[in-house]
Amino acid sequence: MAFRPLIFGVLFIAVFVMVILSIIWVDKSHPIRQPDPLAPSTTPSNPPPSVQ
Repeated sequence: MAFRPLIFGVLFIAVFVMVILSIIWVDKSHPIRQPDPLAPSTTPSNPPPSVQ
């Protein structure tokens, strides 16, 4: 009997399933993207007054 192709097939399917599960599995308790605390703010807090 051909055990070698059977073993390779099972290993291939196992690796394929593990890759799919690792892509799908995301830890929901931690945010994926956190803001950088040292990054400058994008909106100016006090815009300069317009001179007329």
